[in-house]
Amino acid sequence: MKKTSTQFLAFILSVLAIQLIAQTGYKLTPTTYVGALSSDPATDWTANWTNFDPKTTAYPAVTDDVTLNGMLSSLPIPGEKEITTAVTLDASKVYALKGIIVVRSGGSLTIPAGTIIRALADQSTTPKNYATLVIERGGKLNVLGTATSPVVFTSGKDANSRERGDWGGILIAGKGLHNLLDGTTNNNVQMEGFNNISFDPTMARFGGTDPLDNSGELKYVRIEFGGLAFEANKEINGLTLGAVGSGTQLGYIQVSYCGDDSFEWFGGSVNSHHLIAYKGTDDDFDTDNGYSGLSQFGIAIKDTNYYDLTYNAPSGASTSEGFESDNEATGTAGIRPLTTGVFSNYTMVGPVAVGTKYSALSSTSRAAFRRGARIRRNSGLKIVNSIFMGYRNFVMIDGDSCVRRTNYPAALALVSPNTPVEITNQISFANNLIVNTNSAYTSTTDTTANGLVEVARAANSGNKLAALDAWLRQTGPLANSINPVEYLTGTVLVNPLASSTAPDFKPVSGSPALSNANFTDNPVLRNLISSNKEIKAALSQLIYPNPVRTGTIHFGKEVLSYGIFNVNGALLQHGFNAENADVNSLTPGLYLIKVEGIVQKFIIE
Repeated sequence: MKKTSTQFLAFILSVLAIQLIAQTGYKLTPTTYVGALSSDPATDWTANWTNFDPKTTAYPAVTDDVTLNGMLSSLPIPGEKEITTAVTLDASKVYALKGIIVVRSGGSLTIPAGTIIRALADQSTTPKNYATLVIERGGKLNVLGTATSPVVFTSGKDANSRERGDWGGILIAGKGLHNLLDGTTNNNVQMEGFNNISFDPTMARFGGTDPLDNSGELKYVRIEFGGLAFEANKEINGLTLGAVGSGTQLGYIQVSYCGDDSFEWFGGSVNSHHLIAYKGTDDDFDTDNGYSGLSQFGIAIKDTNYYDLTYNAPSGASTSEGFESDNEATGTAGIRPLTTGVFSNYTMVGPVAVGTKYSALSSTSRAAFRRGARIRRNSGLKIVNSIFMGYRNFVMIDGDSCVRRTNYPAALALVSPNTPVEITNQISFANNLIVNTNSAYTSTTDTTANGLVEVARAANSGNKLAALDAWLRQTGPLANSINPVEYLTGTVLVNPLASSTAPDFKPVSGSPALSNANFTDNPVLRNLISSNKEIKAALSQLIYPNPVRTGTIHFGKEVLSYGIFNVNGALLQHGFNAENADVNSLTPGLYLIKVEGIVQKFIIE
């Protein structure tokens, strides 16, 4: 049976759509609200699967101490257990995770809904028990939780004794792109801290040339009390993503009480959605080394009891940020790929409690907690349609390379060279709701920060501060909404307090968060979403292939007539009662074809 052209193209596009979903599992969702949630309880995606009080949760005792135990003396390499085939856990069991569990290339670990894994490190043993899960390049991790039955990775300690760094975390090493150089190549870099693991010094290497690489799927999973320091100042993150490709699917993931960053991306193009960083030690969302994925719907909340202990170190100090973003360590121009990750609809709650001021924090908290977003080292990070509240400063533009990436004329005039960057590589911080700059950082002597914005490591910072303040305060359809309400209980979110074990991040009635989201005017987002109208228009196109190389274009059915025109409208060729058209006589270039009253462009190569 012959397909009509519309049927054929619909089939081709559906196949492409299926392939795209298989590769990315991702679709941006336009919203009318900024931040992670609407006010409708029925759409609260944090319901059921999350846990905001894991310290006191009564998790069941371990029933399987073998399957994920890398410390068994019977193993070929004590301290490490390899998975080289397909292994599926049993949700009726509670697993102990000890040592390093490594899923090698060709192997897979599948964890069904409801499974609980309790991990506990012990570095006093020989070999050391790092209690970490590592997915190597070519391996797969499939964590298949549900909204009512999540998968839980948590501490092996009893309730009320659990703490950050009780175990390592989850590291996924992919074959995607990044710019972290290792000698003369960038496709075989080892994650920090792993190089001193004596029983396997080649572990946790990542990178390659496949941006569509698939490392599996993680959905509805909690990762609690990770962040073990393998060495001094070399903690691993709750979820570490090294050059993970867009074929990997990440969604509905909560990282709580982590000893380092909750989430960190080292290059790669993996997309994600519905992420929660809860009371982490260092940064909530850290992007580095050419990360280029998209992420929508996320929540982060700081607690003044959890901060990076190196905040005042004479060297290597690290303060706790909401977002932190680098391109690579030196910030050198021209190093590619560039960090251009896009984050939309995030709700970021800093350490300054609702109704209080930054000045009321302890001296330690004032020093340890800093910005909602720190963008540095030539990064082109993009944050839109999001909420920021309760920070010392809201945006830090760190270094002239990032001052230049704002592309703001007054800022560009203060750097050399002052050539604008291309729009796809700009920093974007637009259409965000920012609340409490009036109760944030103030100083009569500091000319580098004003509560809203901070500028550092740049010559003439005082003038740049004024320019960047103006950059954030621009008017127009993508304007940031700054202090539209007072920073008080009931003005923005229902209950975002870090002290609560049942926070509620939905906007209150009348909240400024309920409006002003913008997906259509935003140059960052407008080409990343498709309307039904656009999809239908694509399905109505009548010829294939396009471009054409073989000399023949097809209609998918017999048409009564067709005409081929040049771009000036001159008829070059026509036919009747045809299923295809021979275009061998036409030279390479752009043409128009009219079939059944519809005109379509096509290219001959």
